[in-house]
Amino acid sequence: MAKNKLHLLLKLENDKEENLRMSYLQANQNLQANQQKLQGLNDFRMEYMQQLHVKGQSGLSSAGFSQYHAFIAKIEEAIRQQASTVNTAKQVVSQRKAIWLKQQIKAKAVAKLIENQKLKADVLIAKSEQKMLDEFSSNQFFQRRKVL
Repeated sequence: MAKNKLHLLLKLENDKEENLRMSYLQANQNLQANQQKLQGLNDFRMEYMQQLHVKGQSGLSSAGFSQYHAFIAKIEEAIRQQASTVNTAKQVVSQRKAIWLKQQIKAKAVAKLIENQKLKADVLIAKSEQKMLDEFSSNQFFQRRKVL
């Protein structure tokens, strides 16, 4: 009966570990997507700054310069917000990985407990079989002696 309970517990722990692994992988994918967005914003800012430089060389009105500058400031604010999102995503990935690894340890501990119980049961069975063989051999020995 306890054996079935341990196997049920192992199944539950393994299922929980698999769910946590999937959660970790999703968080990791989210981090990568956010990092790509951040890189895209940085690339966009660089392109826009290059456009400003080219237009500045060919002559740009002060109003046009102000508009470029204002837009670059908005892009930089978006970059700061996205960088914050990336940092948060990194923390989530780290936390989910730690939780997943702790659950792996729990599942392995239950599996090891089951394995140890099986080994103990195997030893008891082997001892019992050896005892039965010894008794059988003793009985045969004594029966042969009676015949002689």
